[in-house]
Amino acid sequence: MTAPRSIVTSVSDMQPVSGDLIVAKAYERPRGVNGGAVAHVTVRAAEAKADGRLAALLEGIGDAFYSLDGDWRFTSINRAAQEHFGIPAGEMLGRVIWDVVPGSEGTELRRRYEDVLATGVAASFEARSVIAPDRTLEFRVFPYDGGIAVSFRDRTERCRAEDYLKESQAQLSALADHLPLGMVYQMSDADNLFDRRFIYVSASCERLNGVPAERALKDPSALYDLLLPEFREPVFRTQAEAHVTGRPFDMEIVIRHGATGESRWQRIVATRRTLPDGGAVWDGLQIDITDHKQSEEHLRLLIHELNHRVKNTLATVQSLAAQSFGRLAAHADDEVRAARRAFEARLLALARGHDVLTRENWESALLSDIVSESCAPYGAAGTTGRARIAIEGPDLRIAPPMALSLSMTLHELFTNALKFGALSRPAGRIRIGWSVLTDSDGLRLRMRWEERGGPPVAPPSRMGFGSRLIQAGLARELNGSAHIAYEPEGVVCTIDVPVS
Repeated sequence: MTAPRSIVTSVSDMQPVSGDLIVAKAYERPRGVNGGAVAHVTVRAAEAKADGRLAALLEGIGDAFYSLDGDWRFTSINRAAQEHFGIPAGEMLGRVIWDVVPGSEGTELRRRYEDVLATGVAASFEARSVIAPDRTLEFRVFPYDGGIAVSFRDRTERCRAEDYLKESQAQLSALADHLPLGMVYQMSDADNLFDRRFIYVSASCERLNGVPAERALKDPSALYDLLLPEFREPVFRTQAEAHVTGRPFDMEIVIRHGATGESRWQRIVATRRTLPDGGAVWDGLQIDITDHKQSEEHLRLLIHELNHRVKNTLATVQSLAAQSFGRLAAHADDEVRAARRAFEARLLALARGHDVLTRENWESALLSDIVSESCAPYGAAGTTGRARIAIEGPDLRIAPPMALSLSMTLHELFTNALKFGALSRPAGRIRIGWSVLTDSDGLRLRMRWEERGGPPVAPPSRMGFGSRLIQAGLARELNGSAHIAYEPEGVVCTIDVPVS
């Protein structure tokens, strides 16, 4: 009697393959133990081998995967899917998914599954997990073996990052669009300078340039055409240099407003930024600096007017001094005449210091310029030992009060050297050197005046006006110190003052 034909699922029929992937199979019991049995064993071995390959593949893809038959029963499930459900495969295989995952009735996810099973059309979508509603999953659902197969991966962190990025971009765009005097933009990088294009232009472009942002994105020349002719070549040259070197582009230009025709000063700053994929963009900022330029021009006019008035005042004081001393000329003794000459010389030294500061708009002055102007009336100065007056020191910008104080100090030292020191002899030499040191209070200027080759020197019996001006004046005006040493070989004056 032939054994009845039946469908069974035994322990050997439901076998784990490659880790925790379990494939449930239905097989026919063999009718005999003859050649048919051998064929049956061969078929099952082939199927097991195929199942093993499939299992290895589904485990290797990294995504969670499971399959359902036409009655919504689990037929296979890999390890990642088991971890998501939190249920062992043995408790899920053969069971209806809606029983395993209660609460799915009426959900978007279930509707999508039913559509794929009914239509046979695959679908890809993102949806909230029914098991963990706070997690967002990316699904791929497709027809499979009379039912459906599902692969999914967790995209929660990516979605949160995208939402954060969108929010940040919205905030930045809102900020960029409402900049009162500026525009933000981005340009793509390219091997050819002429292939670069705007990829973002804030809405403030229209207010700043008179050109809508949409038009600038489509046609970059809409903005370049606003440049006044005299700025076009310098802008192109500077852009080309930045494109080749990768260094930031920073330039002040004048453009004609596209709507009003008004000429406005603009500052454009753009920096190259490398992207994670190896590409690059130029992040740019355009700022209207017209009011700033007008204020600068107004200040420049005021400074010129002030300089003019100061020079006139000094000239007036010199004239008053000459007239006042001139009336005494017939009856003046040598001491009065010497006082007159000293006073006029001091006024000239003060005027020379003012001239240096005037050239620098009274912002600061180079110490080397102050020293050179002070040396000018007394012969050639240089940096070599052959020069009668040797100058040595680093370039340093000093504030106006220091410039005037050092001018007067050097004048007094030169006057004394001319009368009694190194400049009173043909072989006499003067060396002026300085350095900048750093201490706990900041930068300090150390200057040394040294005379050699003059007559023997002895300390004076009393301190004159020049010595008092040097030693007391520097302490009072610059919070520094000065020391004059009357060495036999020549006078040495050391000055120590804070730079700022």
